[in-house]
Amino acid sequence: MSTLHALAACPVCHEGLQVEDRTLHCPNRHSFDRAREGFVNLLRPGKSRKAVIGDDAEMVASRRRFLERGHYDALTRGVGQLVADLDGSEPVAGLLDVGCGEGTFTASMVAALPTGCPTMAFDISRPAVKATARRVPDTLTAVASVIDMPVRDHGVGLLTSIMAPLHEAEFARVAQPGGRILVVSPGDSHLAELRQVLYPHYLPHDEQVALADSLPVLEQRRFTDTVHLASADELHEVWGMTPYRWNTPRDGQERLAALTELTVSVHFVATVFRVP
Repeated sequence: MSTLHALAACPVCHEGLQVEDRTLHCPNRHSFDRAREGFVNLLRPGKSRKAVIGDDAEMVASRRRFLERGHYDALTRGVGQLVADLDGSEPVAGLLDVGCGEGTFTASMVAALPTGCPTMAFDISRPAVKATARRVPDTLTAVASVIDMPVRDHGVGLLTSIMAPLHEAEFARVAQPGGRILVVSPGDSHLAELRQVLYPHYLPHDEQVALADSLPVLEQRRFTDTVHLASADELHEVWGMTPYRWNTPRDGQERLAALTELTVSVHFVATVFRVP
């Protein structure tokens, strides 16, 4: 027996996708099989399905170990409570988590919603999506791109983007009129102490969110904490899971390698927008 998924769309023709056992298919006979881990590849045909795109396995593993230590619990709990509050004030008609990473935050948000609420999560990184599929087996998880989302037009009641790329045109296409978009970005002091080690002339994070120029803000919350990274391994994990891994100068890497512990600030800004 097949059921029409409330959110997912065929990446070829954008018709709705029926879910039948381990296969998704559309009325035009485009078919997509789930991997044994439970996720499905919904990149548009012609995109590489073998190349390493997005976070590689090492970055995903670093992020998983770091998050399992509880260092970002302020964010994990915060977004879960925020989604619960949003659902309490206005029931969420479908959750789409864009750029879901390894699924820690996805799982917190899905758990905050009532059973039966349609949920979908995707990321361009195959290793990340594999991890998410294990965390939220009842959520449709997919390899997909934010610039060409395999999502039905105007079907998403709550779109979430947690420290992930934004694409305003695609967000507008898939979000329901009157729906909500939740964007989490780093606060100005996020990991400031680490960035001072890595970069000789570091600047605070810019807290401006691009969507604020075009969408009304309903609410904003800050999630903050101070965490102690108690070993060189933990320092390497946080460095390995961030873009700092790609742009740290050699002298910054040497300063990091000389450290055995560091106390850092954790600071996230969660902004909720209303879709017209």
